[in-house]
Formats: sequence, structure tokens, C-alpha cells
Amino acid sequence: MQITLIGTSGMRWPVHGIERHAGLTLSEGGVEGLIDSPVETQWVEDTEMGVVFGGVRYLPRDMTLGFYVSDALSDETEIGRLESDFRMDFAAQPDEWDANFQHTQVEVGSDLSGERRLTMQLREAPELKTQRDPYTQQFYDITYELRAPMPLWDSGKEVTVFEGSGTSGSGTILVSNPTDTPLRQTWVLTRGKWTLPDPSWRGKRGQRAPSGPYAARTVALPEITSSDQGVRITRERRKLHAMTFTGSNFLGRMNGQWIIHDIPPYTPPTLLPISYTNAPAGGARAELHQPRLWTRPVGLEMPGLS
Repeated sequence: MQITLIGTSGMRWPVHGIERHAGLTLSEGGVEGLIDSPVETQWVEDTEMGVVFGGVRYLPRDMTLGFYVSDALSDETEIGRLESDFRMDFAAQPDEWDANFQHTQVEVGSDLSGERRLTMQLREAPELKTQRDPYTQQFYDITYELRAPMPLWDSGKEVTVFEGSGTSGSGTILVSNPTDTPLRQTWVLTRGKWTLPDPSWRGKRGQRAPSGPYAARTVALPEITSSDQGVRITRERRKLHAMTFTGSNFLGRMNGQWIIHDIPPYTPPTLLPISYTNAPAGGARAELHQPRLWTRPVGLEMPGLS
């Protein structure tokens, strides 16, 4: 694996693998919490005997990363500068004065899985071992305790598109989920009156297909007007389900007809029906944003499924 930290400044710090910073490396035995996402299984007591499985909840990921930092091996001429700059690239809280602030990211690259990222912030102050004066020795043995509030590894997102040039149109849009976690999709829609697919799914891993009690379910949206400019509808839990491009709540106009189904893990590429009417001259466009989130930084792909 190639492991690189991307600091709050945007600086890249390669700490393990073929590429590595001359004066900075992961310490031996100093890595914990890197691989599987922590989960908590939930159970409901049965009235007669035992318990019934109630679901799984992903917990925040706590990660320990230990580093060896060497002034003598770095390109810096000022003693202590490397360790200081590295420490500055971590934060315990967002920078409220910086609208583009980004917490530190851990990036893991591999031939098997490409690149996946996890966003981390300091959980507590770093611990610098000081049995000897590190500035005299020009060597620092330091441990960072980090937390990822969202514990899944992100390999980017797939965006598929349906668009038409007329005031009405119909066709299909491509949906897939090659990951090991349910996919919470987002629709981005221009003006018009849309009918979106929202089927329930059934089938073995790699063979999921619209099936079950809502196999043909669609959601007919109220018209998206010029004052709305467009609408974003999302299954993401921490965001408003439906909002216009101007920032107003679109949810109240949907009369309870929400997008209710996630895309299951290991769903093969599948074409779903989509249509619109009442679009302005020039047509309409729908984007389906499909994040790729994994419980591990490497692996868990199903061969032949992409």
C-alpha cells in the first residue's frame, strides 16, 4: 500500500510505500484502526426467547498513527521545522474563518483498489516521546490519535446522466454499486416535471435487480420552476432530502412521495426508466450521483463487477 496524508494546507505527506518523504515515515507497530470500519450490531429482545437482529450501525473510526520524523534526513535546514510543519497540517476542529477548510485526509493507494480516502481530525493532542531532547537528537517519535466521524473509505463518485433536448422526454439512466456498503444516491435535476425511478431490490450479491414489493416504484415530482432553478434530492442522512438550487425547501411540495430506497451493495450496472415533461425550450438534464464508500481501504471488490 501507498499511504499519503493530505494536510489541512493541501500539502501531501507520503509516509509509507514506494514514495516516501525523506524525513517522515510511519513508525513500526504504530498503526491501529486503518483497515475495517468499526460497526455495532443492534438486537431486539424476542418476547419468548433470544433476540432478533435489528441492524448494523457504523461507528466513528478512531485511528492511531505513529511517525518517525528526522531533521537530519529531511531537506529542511532549520531544526524542528519539519515536525512543526507536519503538526500544523492537523486540526481538532474546522477553521471557522476559512470557507474552503478541509480536515486532514488519509489516502491509501493500491494496485488492487486504486485510491481511497478517509477524512480525519485530531481526537486528542499528539504525544511526543521525550526521553531525550528531540531537538538535540533531531529525531521525533510522535503519535497522533485521530477520529473519522464518517468511517467509510471514499473512492470518489460515479455520475451518470440522462438528458433530452425537447420539452418532454423519456429514457433510462444507469445505476450501479460495486461497493460493500449501501449506496445513498443524490439526484440533481433541472427545470421540468420529473418522474424518477425508486425500485426495491432483490437478488444475490452481483445479481441484484429491481424486484420485491416496489419493483416498479417511481416518484412523480412536482414541477421544478424557474424560481427554483433546479432541485437536489438526496438519500444522505445529514442533508435535507429535497432542496432547490436557491436554497429553499422542496420537500413540502412532494406530498410525502420521497425517494426511499438505497442501492444495495454489489448491484451490477442496471438501466432504470426516467422521464420528464414541462421542460423549457432546450430540454432538461438529470444527474445521478453515486458515491463509492467502502469499509476497507483496499479490497472487497467483487470480480467482474464494476
